Parts: sequence; structure tokens; C-alpha cells
Amino acid sequence: MFEIYRSKQNPQHYVAIRADDTRENPKGIRESRNLALMTRIEDDDAKRIAFDGGEAMSRIARDGFYAFAVTIQVREGVE
Repeated sequence: MFEIYRSKQNPQHYVAIRADDTRENPKGIRESRNLALMTRIEDDDAKRIAFDGGEAMSRIARDGFYAFAVTIQVREGVE
């Protein structure tokens, strides 16, 4: 299970951590005043808009977290 946190200062910035991770970086993310828990998502191979579970697992294993940005642009039809 992933926990997804959103930046309070920049709504385009997110950080993902493993729900069961007790290392120092995930602990700091959970306690951060600059991040708010947004959602939890399953640790599976399902495709999701703006979130790559495989890349997240790799970065979390290396760094203890996966930082990413999401930009949404409203469009008026298909280009």
C-alpha cells in the first residue's frame, strides 16, 4: 500500500511512501507540516494517471520516498 501526500504550498507536488515503511525519510514525510495525506492506493500493477507504481517502488527502495509532480490542463476537445 502506498500513502500519497500532497504539498500544502504547491498543489502540483506529491510524495509517495510505503504505508508499512518505518525508516527515517517516510517518518519525516508523515510528520511534515508542509505535506498532507491525500490518499492511499494499492501496491499493484494497475495503471494510474500520473502515478507509476513500478517507478515508485524503485525510488522508495533507494530513497525511502518517491517525489513526483502532476500538472492538469483542461482542454476543449481532442487534439
